[in-house]
Amino acid sequence: MDYRYSITEPLSLRLYSPVQSTGFRFSELKDDPIALLGLNKDYNHLLFVLEGSVTLSCNEYANIRVGDGEFALIPIAADVMCRPKTLPCSILTFSFEKFFHLSDRDYVNSLCDMLPSIEYAFVPATVRTPLDTFLRHLQIYFKLGMNKPLMHEIKHVELAAILRSFYPGPEIARLFYPILGRYLDFRIEVLRNYRKVAHVDDLADMFGIEKRTFGRQFKDEFGMSPYRWILSRKAKHIHFSLSETAQSLDDIRREHGFKFPGHFTRFCREQFNMTPTKLARSLRQSKIKH
Repeated sequence: MDYRYSITEPLSLRLYSPVQSTGFRFSELKDDPIALLGLNKDYNHLLFVLEGSVTLSCNEYANIRVGDGEFALIPIAADVMCRPKTLPCSILTFSFEKFFHLSDRDYVNSLCDMLPSIEYAFVPATVRTPLDTFLRHLQIYFKLGMNKPLMHEIKHVELAAILRSFYPGPEIARLFYPILGRYLDFRIEVLRNYRKVAHVDDLADMFGIEKRTFGRQFKDEFGMSPYRWILSRKAKHIHFSLSETAQSLDDIRREHGFKFPGHFTRFCREQFNMTPTKLARSLRQSKIKH
């Protein structure tokens, strides 16, 4: 693994960032209309707003305000758009594959037990003591140039300990809802790769297991068949593209694997109860109101 670290300073965005894809990253936004945070979709990200506020769109959740003293989880493979709402704006992101250590298996299982009772929505959590102190110290470390691999590893452990010790289980379960699972390695690989294959069978082949066995394990972990789950995920990504990009409907249709306009229209009717044109118009009008 490449542990080289860099400090770069573009015109209005100062980054203290590891070359590798995981770890902590501090950003100061001054006049950017859109915060290009460079988040790798192969990893999960916790985004802490230290000063100012941003609006986040994440998959089907649009224009969610995250303000000073709040944080949110951006899961693997999510489409995300971040816009500064008030400037200047300071953001700390933590990128990771697995948040809790293997020794926390019993704790993670207890969080999984809470999932059926949770109606998930993309809602920011509140920074409370001692998390606020942790974030201030980390910001100081970056500004002093203390940006080494060991520091990132130690701070990961400390952050996990703070959340586990000072936040109630249901609050943590809600925050990490999209990425919690009893078969975490399996879940991570599915989330990391499902957008890279054209068919469910290709995903099973990637795991190197028989398709029926894959289907059973998948349903145990995700609560539905691979086919139904992938359709639901595709709907989320289409929702984001129609809401947050300036692409034409034809470009969006092709990007999401629909060869013919009729197939795309039928999919949108089934998933959203409206045509792509009406859905795009509705989403963009809603965005203007915000």
